[in-house]
Amino acid sequence: MVKKPAPRQPAPRHPVPPGQVRWRHHVLLVAALWAAALLAYSNSFQTGFVNDNSLLILHDPRIQALTSQNLGLIWGQEYWYGNAVSGLYRPLTTLSYLFNYAILGNGDRPAGYHWINFALHAANIALVYLLALLVLGNGALAFAAAAVWALHPVLTESVTNIIGRSDLLAAFGVLGGLLCHIMAARASRQRKAAWLGALAVVTAAGIFAKESAIVVVAAMLIYDITFGSWKSWRLRAPGSLAQSYIAVALPLAVFLAIRQQVLSRLPIAHFPPTDNPLVGADFATARMTAMKVIGKYLGLLAWPRHLSIDYSYNQISLFGWRLSSWEDAQALIAVAVCAILAVYAIRSYRPNKPAFFFIVLFFAMLAPTSNLVMPIGTIMAERFLYLPSICFAGCQVMAGYALCRRIGVPARIALALVCIALGARTYSRNMDWMDQQSIWASAAQVSPNSFKTHMNLAYSLTGPVEDRIDRILAEMDRALAIVDSLPDEQNSARTYETAGAWYRRKGDLVGAPQSHQWYRKSLDALLRGARVDAAYIHATRRRDLASGRQPTAAGWYPVYLELGRTYLRLRDPQQALEAFERGRKIRMAPEFFEEMSAAHHMMGDARQAAVSLIEGITVSPGNQKLTAELVALYREAEPRSCAVLDSGQTSSVNLECPLVREQVCLAARNVAAAYRQTGHAAEAEQARSGAVSGLGCPAEFFR
Repeated sequence: MVKKPAPRQPAPRHPVPPGQVRWRHHVLLVAALWAAALLAYSNSFQTGFVNDNSLLILHDPRIQALTSQNLGLIWGQEYWYGNAVSGLYRPLTTLSYLFNYAILGNGDRPAGYHWINFALHAANIALVYLLALLVLGNGALAFAAAAVWALHPVLTESVTNIIGRSDLLAAFGVLGGLLCHIMAARASRQRKAAWLGALAVVTAAGIFAKESAIVVVAAMLIYDITFGSWKSWRLRAPGSLAQSYIAVALPLAVFLAIRQQVLSRLPIAHFPPTDNPLVGADFATARMTAMKVIGKYLGLLAWPRHLSIDYSYNQISLFGWRLSSWEDAQALIAVAVCAILAVYAIRSYRPNKPAFFFIVLFFAMLAPTSNLVMPIGTIMAERFLYLPSICFAGCQVMAGYALCRRIGVPARIALALVCIALGARTYSRNMDWMDQQSIWASAAQVSPNSFKTHMNLAYSLTGPVEDRIDRILAEMDRALAIVDSLPDEQNSARTYETAGAWYRRKGDLVGAPQSHQWYRKSLDALLRGARVDAAYIHATRRRDLASGRQPTAAGWYPVYLELGRTYLRLRDPQQALEAFERGRKIRMAPEFFEEMSAAHHMMGDARQAAVSLIEGITVSPGNQKLTAELVALYREAEPRSCAVLDSGQTSSVNLECPLVREQVCLAARNVAAAYRQTGHAAEAEQARSGAVSGLGCPAEFFR
């Protein structure tokens, strides 16, 4: 009996090509990764401008309006413009802040900045998934690696911390550049040019956002060594392979040229040993300590329970060759672990190329910030792991899947548990970034041996001064106890300046007779701070001269401002004037002139007190506080003169009064002379010409 053939199923009217089905599958997987990351970071959008965010965003005038002048300053000045000398050049990152502040109108509202950060992280998640797909050749492994990386809590310092944006942009440049390099090698002639152009553009974006994006070259080379063959290298070297490296070399050359031109006009950046103790250590000790830090990085990636925003002196002690502590043993363990990983990578070159690729790339991506090549501005920071953690996630997933197969545990369940744990830790870590007090309270717990965590926690404490002064002093005492044994040239003048100011404030609160002992304690701390500042400046200038560079270190001027204020509390105006004068030579801040006026007034010299206030107004035109004090001083010292004009409910200084005009001309001459002594010829000429042309002061008065 012949069976009837089964009826044919009608073919779909619109068949979907297999390639399109695969792409939809990948899009859905990436969307799932984005949803998981958004859930983990859902509480990050309420966090504020903590730590350096306030300085780099709220106090950077370049980003507050889209003008040609501001654009010129962004491209022509360093990253920390107006705040510190850093030696960093990251114009694209600053432009992104301008995009938020002025174009989107986010201003001082942090949510918009966080959404841009998350969008960049989401873009990087997609790039990590694509890279893992190419390296691992398995969709499940690629999804797992991207998920583990996207949710890892160590990334919060780059994603939740707004100014971590430089890491996000640099990672986009490195990942995008590497993928463009891979696709250019596989593309036909028609599409190759487009991929090479994209390679040049994304590489430029990365390095103009953060200097460490230069590792894209190492990433390309490691990929070619891993997945290429010597035969293909010989065939490709004259052609497509060379074109990719040329496409990267062009933006790198442009960046280095512009960076050199910009930074050559600026003071040299000096990194204080308290931020990175390796700066003052000998070569071998510094490298062994750096290896210990790499071990700590691996520990954080494996078990990110304790995270901190700061690891300054003396949280990570220098390596001791006598091996007298567990910290010293950690360095040897780290060296052993790195050696084992290196041997395993070499042995995996043929049988397990993805493992070789990820291990070698991990150390290459970590190298610029590892302090192994050269000391940088900090000894350790979790933001440095944003890129290297991709490689750790790849290795972790490969090892995890192999272990699951061996013990018979479903890999999907294991992945789900790991991602839930990582996402929960990321969510909880975001809570630490809510405000200054929460982030530094967390840091003080995780890094109790860092002087900076206690100092910044003291800064962050809020509430009435009477209620918080004792907690502040307790934290400052802890900070001083950590740095007190350091030599002056390796110490931190800012720590003593901050402590001295708070000790004086305590004296103001308790009143006599207890106030005197607090003023003396303030004086002792500030005098040590002044010695530290002098020793540090001497040491940095000596190093500059030894290396053939022009000395540029000026000093920490606030320590002299606070020192003078404490001398005034101790009724020693002459010593106060000497301290103010030292600080004024570093920076012509209006606060110095206000305090100098108070010192002259204490000495009974009302005329010189008025001249000092006018000097401050000359330096800071339109300063309403100094103007009001000058009016009050004239009313007290010269009540019957013509120095003050009354107009209804307001009073002002009468510039037509001979007494005032004489003192204004004298103040302008003093300011011009002070500017000339400190090497500010343009400001000196501006003060002179303004007095002569605007106020009618005789020109010969300035000769």
